[in-house]
Amino acid sequence: MRRKFLFGVVFVLLFSSATGQKKVDALVYGGFSTDRFFLPSERTFDVYTVGLGYKGPKTSLFAYYNEGNLNKPIDNISTWESQYELDFYHKITKKTYYWLNYAYSNSSSFPEHRAMTRIWQDLGKGWGVSTGGSYYYSQDNIFMANIGLEKYMGSFWIEGRPWVFFKDETKYAFQLTSRVFIKDINFIELMLMTGAAPDEPWRTEVVATNYQAHSAMLRTSTYLSKKHNLQLKAAIGYSYEEYQTDVWRNRYVGSIGLIYKMF
Repeated sequence: MRRKFLFGVVFVLLFSSATGQKKVDALVYGGFSTDRFFLPSERTFDVYTVGLGYKGPKTSLFAYYNEGNLNKPIDNISTWESQYELDFYHKITKKTYYWLNYAYSNSSSFPEHRAMTRIWQDLGKGWGVSTGGSYYYSQDNIFMANIGLEKYMGSFWIEGRPWVFFKDETKYAFQLTSRVFIKDINFIELMLMTGAAPDEPWRTEVVATNYQAHSAMLRTSTYLSKKHNLQLKAAIGYSYEEYQTDVWRNRYVGSIGLIYKMF
C-alpha cells in the first residue's frame, strides 16, 4: 500500500509539470512485446501493456501497467505477473534533455525495483553526448552506468557506449549501435555488444550466468499508421548471443504499440 501511495504521489508531482506548457496532448497507449529463445530450453516472455499520459512541447509523462506472461514448457511453468511503471521525459533547453523511468513489481518475472535515467547534450554538427545509469533490485542490488558518444550523418546514426557494471565486482561492456533511417521515422538497427550484459540482468536465464556475453542484434522499427489522432508502431528483431561461454543461441523479439490522442 505504501509503495502504491508513493507511486501515486510521484505521478501527481510529475503530472503537474504539464501545467506550464501551452499545448498538451492527452494520450492512451496499448502495446504488446515478446522475447523468445529455445536454448538451453524454450522460454517465451510476453508483456501486455496499457498506459495513460500526456505529451507536450517540453515534457511527456506516461504511467503504464504491464502484465507479463512467462512460459517455460520444460518446467511446466506459465505465470502471469504484473508491473507498474512511470516514464518521464523533459527538455531543459533546445540542446539538453533527460529521461527518467521507474518500475515496481511484487513478482519473480520482473525486478522488484527498476530505475533508469539518462541525460543528453547536443554538441552541434550532428554530434551528441549522453550519460546514464540503471538500478535493479530483486534479491541483490545491481548498478550500471554508461556514457555514450553519437553522430548523425544524414540518414545514418552511430553511437558507441561503454558500460560499467557493479555487482559483487566491477565488470565492463561496450555497445556499438548504428541505424539507417528511412523517411526519418523508420529505421534498421544493428547493435553489437561485448562484455557484461546490461539487459535485464536480474533474470539469469536470459543472460549469461557470469554476466559476460557477446551478442549481435538486427532490428527494424516502422510506423504502420501515423495519423493525427492514431499512431501504430511495430518492431521486430533477431539476435545471435553467447548465453554461456562459447555456447550461442538465436533469440527473437518483437513489439507493437498503439497511441491514441484523446484531446
